[in-house]
Amino acid sequence: MESETEEIKKKLDIVEVINHYLPLKKRGRHYLANCPFHGEKTPSFTVSPELQIFKCFGCGKAGDIFTFVQEFDHVDFKTALEDLAKMAGVTLHRSQALSAAEHRHKRLIDLNSQVAKFYHYILTTHSLGKNALDYVLKRGITADSVKLFKLGFSPQNPSLIVNYLHKQGFNDDELIATGTFGYSQYHQKQLFDRFTDRLVFPLADYRDRVLGFSGRILPTSKNQNLAKYINSPETDIYHKSQMLFGLNLAKESVKKNKFVIVVEGEIDMITPYQAGITNLVAIKGTAFTADQLQLLRRYTDTLVLGLDSDFAGSNAARKSIELADSMEFDIKVLTLGDKYKDPDEAVRADLPFFKDQLNHLLPVWDFIINTALKMYDTSSVKGKKDILALVLPFLTKISNSVIRSDYLNKLASELGSTVESIIEESVKYPTVARPTPAIPIVIVPLSSSKIEKWEEYLLTLIFSAKKPVLLGKKVAVKIEFTTPRFRSVFHHLKTRKIFRPQTFPNKLSPELLSTFQNLYLSSTYLKLESRQRLTEIQKTINKILSIGYKEKIVDISSQIAKAQNLNDDQLVDKLLGEQKHLLSQLSQVETGKL
Repeated sequence: MESETEEIKKKLDIVEVINHYLPLKKRGRHYLANCPFHGEKTPSFTVSPELQIFKCFGCGKAGDIFTFVQEFDHVDFKTALEDLAKMAGVTLHRSQALSAAEHRHKRLIDLNSQVAKFYHYILTTHSLGKNALDYVLKRGITADSVKLFKLGFSPQNPSLIVNYLHKQGFNDDELIATGTFGYSQYHQKQLFDRFTDRLVFPLADYRDRVLGFSGRILPTSKNQNLAKYINSPETDIYHKSQMLFGLNLAKESVKKNKFVIVVEGEIDMITPYQAGITNLVAIKGTAFTADQLQLLRRYTDTLVLGLDSDFAGSNAARKSIELADSMEFDIKVLTLGDKYKDPDEAVRADLPFFKDQLNHLLPVWDFIINTALKMYDTSSVKGKKDILALVLPFLTKISNSVIRSDYLNKLASELGSTVESIIEESVKYPTVARPTPAIPIVIVPLSSSKIEKWEEYLLTLIFSAKKPVLLGKKVAVKIEFTTPRFRSVFHHLKTRKIFRPQTFPNKLSPELLSTFQNLYLSSTYLKLESRQRLTEIQKTINKILSIGYKEKIVDISSQIAKAQNLNDDQLVDKLLGEQKHLLSQLSQVETGKL
């Protein structure tokens, strides 16, 4: 297994691999991006082509190409190995059997693939799907889109698909585990299909694996009392909170266009997509989850809400907007005016109008204020109260204090009131928890003591130089490192004739490898000229010496007290002499004379 991983690493460059997932920008020796694992506006995610590793200085995630794929795709090492092997053109020699859980997971995904295949066949080829296909085509969904989105139809007789799946080698327990099937309450040994007599939309994840389904009742169905839409229940492989319909098809377009349009429901996604607007995904209703937003954050930091026009009054929408804002998304709204109720209708009726609206997006806070102003009368007391009740719960949750202040001022202006009175009224509504803004730091906080912290910084300064070996030898004359891991890395540096980051780690022990990687990547954030670096190094050395002297002085003071209690005058005199010398050394260091 190890030889295969090394072969893959040799054939794949980490910059090219990660750039396939998110756009990287070169800065100096390394590449930077907004971290895909936590929300941020200022890039702290660093990729080193020299070390073939990545490191986020915001959340601390770090590793090689295998670690990245595991974290990004939420998969185990075996799956990451398989994916990267395909990318590298490496044939794997399987030496380990799948675990029971892995085997079950794979079987359920394979089963769902066969279910989607069967439904699609019924819709597109069999007479049982003719009415459903006619409905789809009349809705303006093309045959090409039916194929692309793998749309299907579940016939009224569930035994057809059950028999088909049995022939494919799947058993009843596996069928039930997908959530698509269950035992009839009337015939305990007879399976029913949850999506019977429904148009079916396969729900694929961003890796294009069918994990569940959504079913729509047809207008021609005999039983119109059933729910219009139903989804797969939660299963071992399907989790609604992590699902975004169409992301598997849209992700590259989202990256390219640098924003994603979010719509409600599958049809609202399919119609614009087949019209050439491909950077969009669909959710159920107006509620986002943190998992969904984190998925989208990998590809863009700009959300365009193409939801039904009345979403501003929804409590779910309010929570979703608050969540997206806290993750530092730039949130805009696609407005369709009073002409159309949703993107599907707008695209089918007037595609140029829809495209033009994409060029006139509204910031979400402006949209909410405008919506309230249209709904209520600003000249009446009641109207103003209603506007405040709708708008303030949104504005008080804006995470950026400057933006929040601007919109409170705007609301005051629209209502002909003072901003002070609006702020006073806003106190009645809950505000978002406002964490202290993260200040970008250069050093990863590996250390636990003051001396460790400064020794870490000193080594980072040394590695930031063009010739760290030469600089390291000069520093060695002035100070000795006391922290074992830093002392070992520094010793390894001094013994080299020349520093090459690619080969430097080769002789380091495994426990020192991450220490060096952190130091080296941190060093790239230090933009210092040679003279500035030397000045900073001297200050840091003095700081380390000062801390050391102070610790020794405290220790000697304790020894003096003990010696005085023992009436050992000779020892007291000796310790006082040592203390005087240390105080003199400390004074010289702190005045810069040493």
